[in-house]
Amino acid sequence: MAGALMSVPYWYVGRQVMVKTSEQLVEVFYENKRISAHPRSTLAHRHSTLDHHMPPEHWAYKRQSRESFLAWAHQIGPQTRTQVETIFESKSHDEQAFRSLKGLQSLATRYGADRLEDACKRANIFAMSGYQRLKHILQHHLDKTPVLIDVPAPPSIDHDNVRGSAYYN
Repeated sequence: MAGALMSVPYWYVGRQVMVKTSEQLVEVFYENKRISAHPRSTLAHRHSTLDHHMPPEHWAYKRQSRESFLAWAHQIGPQTRTQVETIFESKSHDEQAFRSLKGLQSLATRYGADRLEDACKRANIFAMSGYQRLKHILQHHLDKTPVLIDVPAPPSIDHDNVRGSAYYN
């Protein structure tokens, strides 16, 4: 199908290849040696990537998972775990959250786990989430600034010794 994207082993990227198609198969050849074969798709603009064609750094990316990010966040602290869960919930697919979460990991490396945990606490209080917001908090040292929140006054006590406002009229 025209417009389909087929993978080849990563060390062949950028080299000139020959493609042979049949009704069921798409084969890719380099110097008359078959280097890849994919079932032919009837859908336009489909990707067909074989895992063993990926370079090692893509394998590392592919090994990422919700569980691995949650385990990392748990090691940092409960506020970071809440932040990671919130980021996952904001995305349609887990993979869409991976870039932001890799960013959080880099913030932990750059600023330290304790500061990241404090930044996540601040973000969670204000219902904010995401790499950019946490980065801003850390860059501006807002993780070290106390959060001032309104504490509601305790309810008045109804008691025989409390006169109330009517007494003073």
